[in-house]
Amino acid sequence: MSTPEDFSILKTMMGFSPDLICALSPDGQFRQVSDAWRRALGYDTNEMIGRHISEIIHPDESTTALEKFLDAFGRAEPVGFESRCLGKDGQEVHIAWSALRAATDELLICVGRDVTQQRRAAEQAREQELRHRTIIENGFDMVGMVDEQGVYTYIGGATQRTLGYWPEELVGRLAFDFIHPDDRARAEACFALLATQDVVTIPDFRFRTAGGEWRWLETSVNSYLQDGRKSYVVSSRDITARKLISLAHTESEQRFRALFESDSALAAFIGPDGHILDANPALLAFLNKERHEVLNLVLAGFLPEEVRARFIKKREKAASGQKTQFEASVQFAGRPAQTLKVTYTPLVVEGAVVGIYCTLRDVTEMAAARHLIKHQEAQLSLILDSINDACFSLDNDWKLTYLNNEAERLMGISREGALGVNLWKLYPEKAGGIYQQHYQRAIDTGETVRFEAYFEREKLWLDVKAYPFANGLSVFITDITKRVANEKQLKLLALVARGTDNGVLITDARGRTEWVNEAFIKHTGYSREELVGRTPGVVLQGPETDPTTMSFIRERMQRQLPFSATILNYKKSGQKLWFAIDVTPVHDEAGQLTQYVAIQQNITYRKEAEASQAAMTQDLYRHNRDLQQFTYVISHNLRAPLANALGLATVLTKLDKNSDVFATALTNLRQSMVQADDVLKDLNLVLSIRDKKDMQALEPLVMRDVCQQAVRDLEEPLRECDGNVVLNIEDQLVTRGNRAYLYSIFYNLLSNSIKYRSEERTLQVDIECYTGEHGGATITFTDNGSGFDMFKAGSDVFQLYKRFHTNQRGRGIGLFLVKTHVEAMGGKIEVASEVNFGTRFTIYLDKR
Repeated sequence: MSTPEDFSILKTMMGFSPDLICALSPDGQFRQVSDAWRRALGYDTNEMIGRHISEIIHPDESTTALEKFLDAFGRAEPVGFESRCLGKDGQEVHIAWSALRAATDELLICVGRDVTQQRRAAEQAREQELRHRTIIENGFDMVGMVDEQGVYTYIGGATQRTLGYWPEELVGRLAFDFIHPDDRARAEACFALLATQDVVTIPDFRFRTAGGEWRWLETSVNSYLQDGRKSYVVSSRDITARKLISLAHTESEQRFRALFESDSALAAFIGPDGHILDANPALLAFLNKERHEVLNLVLAGFLPEEVRARFIKKREKAASGQKTQFEASVQFAGRPAQTLKVTYTPLVVEGAVVGIYCTLRDVTEMAAARHLIKHQEAQLSLILDSINDACFSLDNDWKLTYLNNEAERLMGISREGALGVNLWKLYPEKAGGIYQQHYQRAIDTGETVRFEAYFEREKLWLDVKAYPFANGLSVFITDITKRVANEKQLKLLALVARGTDNGVLITDARGRTEWVNEAFIKHTGYSREELVGRTPGVVLQGPETDPTTMSFIRERMQRQLPFSATILNYKKSGQKLWFAIDVTPVHDEAGQLTQYVAIQQNITYRKEAEASQAAMTQDLYRHNRDLQQFTYVISHNLRAPLANALGLATVLTKLDKNSDVFATALTNLRQSMVQADDVLKDLNLVLSIRDKKDMQALEPLVMRDVCQQAVRDLEEPLRECDGNVVLNIEDQLVTRGNRAYLYSIFYNLLSNSIKYRSEERTLQVDIECYTGEHGGATITFTDNGSGFDMFKAGSDVFQLYKRFHTNQRGRGIGLFLVKTHVEAMGGKIEVASEVNFGTRFTIYLDKR
């Protein structure tokens, strides 16, 4: 039971205590409150007595707070908790309660302390910490902590977003293991400075990302003490973009400097006022100056006076920020005139021109080429205007870019009104038609397109050729109305020509084939497609066609006269054909030549018969010539020894067999018979060669081997006369022939050189064998012997028993055999000789 004294003490405490003291009934009504309630919540004591505790509790916490108060009624020990209360002015007040039930009075004594300021300070601290963490986590910096060895103890900030590492992937690992090998030593050296410094900066190093790439970082490291141990806060920022830009800028600057120094053009940096700030080697070499000799001088001062004003005016334009380019003809002292292409490029920094890059390139040849091109364009335009074909060009938008005179006439338009106008606007009725379709195909495929079409507006047939090029299309149009009409006539003529076995050919005025009949195709083997558009002579004539006949045909066609001729032509298979042709020119009503009509008859069989007859005649002539020669031989060379033998035989019958006269006569008789036998042997040899009775099959002969054998067989007589033989024979030269004949040729020519050598000098024989222009082997045999008179010898050089030297024994058969052997192998021989100078034989053997 409380005493009055106790109550008085409690009342005194409630009046002076800063804490909120109150007594609550079991139903939650205030029975007693201290003066602190007025100071904390604004309520007087009288206002609180009898009110329910829920009226001052914040609505969001009323249920929870009431449960706490009620729970305190059931406990013997104090209960502590917090709640938000509402002051009289509606402001929130945070109260920390301590409640204890008074058992005797059935009251709950509550002591509350105003902790609003502490809670607000704690909330602000939490908010500040949250803001700080948000800034760190969402900022650009990567934050971490490392120990004295550089091992990560904490990772935060933008590390995961920038490098791709989760904190657990880095914590506990050495930071330097992730730094590029080329940058690690520098980073470790910077980190070592923390032994004497509180803050260090590690600039521009590469750090490996989780994906294996390298990122450029700059890092600040701050030291601090944590629990008595030294640690380091690492703050890093990704500067990859900036670094790459810097590297690119440096590389670009170095590249530009290299280009500036190595540029063949004359180049200089000049100020806006024209003073030279820098000059490249090409300009210095051109001016024959050192760099220090030109710096700060006006560039225009080095130019000829007559062009300075123009250069200055253009430079002033560049100084205003406009790139300027122009060409100027300049002649420096002691140099030929040049055309220079000048470029002024302003260098603008923050909107202001701080300098001008100037280049001067020698484009003299280019300017001359452009002048030539313009001249050629003018000439081409003149040529195109003079041709008979209509010509025009289109750009990729179908706009006309050129028309020649014939195109204006044929298309009925003028250049002034048509150039630059869409073609299909000029001819709307043709849009989408055959012309546009073919033109589009040429552009799409990049290939030339040719077609024929009827131009209804002018009632003309046109041959159209479209040639695509990079920027459009060139079109050439030929009026073929007359040709189409002629083709109709040709079709009618074809009906007539089909029924004849003679070949019929029709050409245009220039001799190009337009049509042939089936008989012509049958005789020549060429199809109509292979002949049309080509000159017949080019297709049909060959190596044995008579040039005189071809010249006659050309002359008659040039004079536009009818003619007849016989000519050797060739089938497509290569077979020779003889034709008798009759050619008639065709003229139009105006007298202009339009075509040629040729009718040809195959006369090959007749020509072959004539050739066979000519061959027989030639053979008879040769036999008759040989017979005459043999008659001469018999009547001279054979008759004399036979007559001697006959006379001696008659004498012998009258002489004593034991007399010396008989023996002498008998000896002479024997010599006469030997002479007669030699003549008969010679005749038999000649006839056998002529008729090739003993001719062996042709075989490959190595020229060097056969020639060397003949020289070896005559070594003894060559040695006796000190003769010298020089061989110049092409390596591996081979011919086809008879070995005995080829040996005989070398042997007879060399033995004749020995026999008829000059007494005034040592014998020298040069034998040369090589492949001639005719494709076969050529042999030249030259000596420095006594020679003979070619004029006196005439045609008897190679005749049988003809001799031109009386001081040497011989039968006059050697050269005859040489010529006979050469001709038997299909070759021919020529001779040139001069008395007391020497003789040269040239032999051409067939290619075979």
